[in-house]
Amino acid sequence: MRLEAKTITINDSTNIRLHPLAGKLYKLMMSAYIVGGQETYIKCITDKFNCYQSLPIHNVSLISEDTNKYLLIGGCFSPVFNRKDLNNRNTIFLSYRTSKHNFKPEHKSEIDKEFDQDVIDFIFMDFIRAISMLSLSKPGILYKSLKEITQKHKSPIWSEIFNREAKNPKDYVLLNNVADLLDTTRGALNNQAKLEK
Repeated sequence: MRLEAKTITINDSTNIRLHPLAGKLYKLMMSAYIVGGQETYIKCITDKFNCYQSLPIHNVSLISEDTNKYLLIGGCFSPVFNRKDLNNRNTIFLSYRTSKHNFKPEHKSEIDKEFDQDVIDFIFMDFIRAISMLSLSKPGILYKSLKEITQKHKSPIWSEIFNREAKNPKDYVLLNNVADLLDTTRGALNNQAKLEK
């Protein structure tokens, strides 16, 4: 990955919105909680963390979109995440950019393309890390939509982490990848996936 980061602070005029891919994955994760019947859990855990303001509870990753405008690319895959409540007291903000400097103007298009792919890879890696620790009661609900999202936003992350020994590795998530990640069986995930319909 060719990214570097620095810590930033935000102010009242800072505009932070979810990167489109991060937004899709966040929405998918939250719908899995709802379809899995965990609305009470989300409210309870959110209330617990909202009562504690002494230390940062969020560590979010951003990329600059424009002056004082950012796209959030990581740190949002948690039931306690609330984009509207991010501030300098409860959040550590890391702003990422390409680590490639001093390139010729004619290479800018290629550098931008590499950066966009690095951002997609970063978002998927943050999502993979997060869902391995989430307390979803029915994680199989994620699979069908997650497969569609990963087929649309291709990333070598999936084949490099899960399928490197396969004869024909795929650059999107497979059911056995999710089963491995969550230490469950394909059959259990298949049964849960039927709830999404």
